Amino acid sequence: MVRPSIATCEPSARPCLATRGSLPRSRTCAPLLFSCLLLGLTVFCTDANPCDSKLPLLPSSMRAFFLLECNITLTDLPDKTMEAKCLQSMFELIDSGFFNETKIQEIAKGATEMNVPIYRANRKLVATKNGGLENPSPLVFNPSWNREVRRVQGKRFKYPSASGVQLPRDEEDIAFMSVLELGELIKTRQVTSEELVRIYLKQLKRYNHVLEAVVTYTEELAYKQAKEADDLLSQGTYLGPLHGIPYGLKDTIAVPRYRTTWGSTSFKDQVLDIEAWVYKRLKASGAVLVAKLVAGSLAYDDIWFGGRTRNPWNIEEFTTGSSAGPAASTSAGMVPFAIGSETAGSITNPAARCGVTALRPTFGSVGRTGVMSISESLDKLGPFCRTAADCAVILDAIKGKDPNDLSSREIAFEDPFSVDITKLTVGYTKDADMKVVEVLGSKGVNMVPFELNYTVDSVQGILNFTMDVDMLAHFDEWQRTGQDDLYEAQDQWPVELRRARVVTHNLKLHFLLY
Repeated sequence: MVRPSIATCEPSARPCLATRGSLPRSRTCAPLLFSCLLLGLTVFCTDANPCDSKLPLLPSSMRAFFLLECNITLTDLPDKTMEAKCLQSMFELIDSGFFNETKIQEIAKGATEMNVPIYRANRKLVATKNGGLENPSPLVFNPSWNREVRRVQGKRFKYPSASGVQLPRDEEDIAFMSVLELGELIKTRQVTSEELVRIYLKQLKRYNHVLEAVVTYTEELAYKQAKEADDLLSQGTYLGPLHGIPYGLKDTIAVPRYRTTWGSTSFKDQVLDIEAWVYKRLKASGAVLVAKLVAGSLAYDDIWFGGRTRNPWNIEEFTTGSSAGPAASTSAGMVPFAIGSETAGSITNPAARCGVTALRPTFGSVGRTGVMSISESLDKLGPFCRTAADCAVILDAIKGKDPNDLSSREIAFEDPFSVDITKLTVGYTKDADMKVVEVLGSKGVNMVPFELNYTVDSVQGILNFTMDVDMLAHFDEWQRTGQDDLYEAQDQWPVELRRARVVTHNLKLHFLLY
């Protein structure tokens, strides 16, 4: 088996991470007004509450910036004229500079008297606790609304046989075996779960100084779970192909007594007394947790509070993210499989970069209780493995209805091991990887090119906008308390979440969670 050569590699010098620069200079009021709105300051002026009473709330540098950059002083213009002038500039930033002064005053009055009180009253009803772990039922996303819920009984897959597998002499060879092969070794008692835990912990500690893929070793828990698995087998109970198999979890997934850092400096000491649903499923299948693996900070990219995760095949390259640790660890033989999460590319991108097989399942097929949320309508959990067969085995273990995740459901997947692929038709777009198209075609799959023909040009923009607004709802407190200043990559979430505070829709201006 071809493997990445990282045993003797040393990482090159780390790149400098981006830091927040100074406030951009502009000959308009808009930058300051925009900044004030994002900081949560009420800058609308009224007769009873003029602008000069608001400026003392700002740092002296921002007060000076306001007076300098707008080329005005507080005595130069009447309050309402200054308000209209600056709000007009701000509206131009969001492509809505068509309101006259009267309409702008109307918007300001309405926002002050109606919108802001409503937002403040509603804030207690939404997920103000960081991470979106506790969404109250009135506002939670429920895709089954207005639809009849069909009850289906999921069937277990019929796994291919791995009989005849022999235990290699070299532990490195053992580390790169598939889940099905390792399961056969345990079932036939050629190796114990405790021995596998020792091998994989050794692999993790051997390569992590280069790859920066591990947040927390769950060593004590791993040996405890491994002993339980070995004891069950000695008593004649075999739980299936995951019985005694070590694995890792992305560090957005909660496990009691261990840190769940979300990859972020702000949460690096956070311990959640929650058993994530996917962890419960794997534990019930006999799998053994050996490590919490890197998530890019707040599930974005591959930069985290401990460094930046590297590609085992080329350590001058990074993994992409945000399931950076699961991808790198699986690729390097540090774990036989790992669980990652994806909102938009966080499973598929690092899997492609690190040369491993991963599966981003159908939305709702895997429950997400106890997992940090970016967007309830987009988040998914899936496995990183070394073979497609292993991905199917892991999916079989973790799929199903999660009683605390309304979006999850029991899906009657067809057994992938009994599918006749010559009867499949697969569509592909012109930007697809043609090598994949050719391989599938050579196996007898009917490959059909097609165009998506989006009705709008901004589909990706709409997706990004949806994610940003949802993420802001989940990390409103984080931003309000200034913790975004500690974020590891200042050009990522901090910028996007500030921008998400202002939303335009149907010619109306809304300040989300203002």
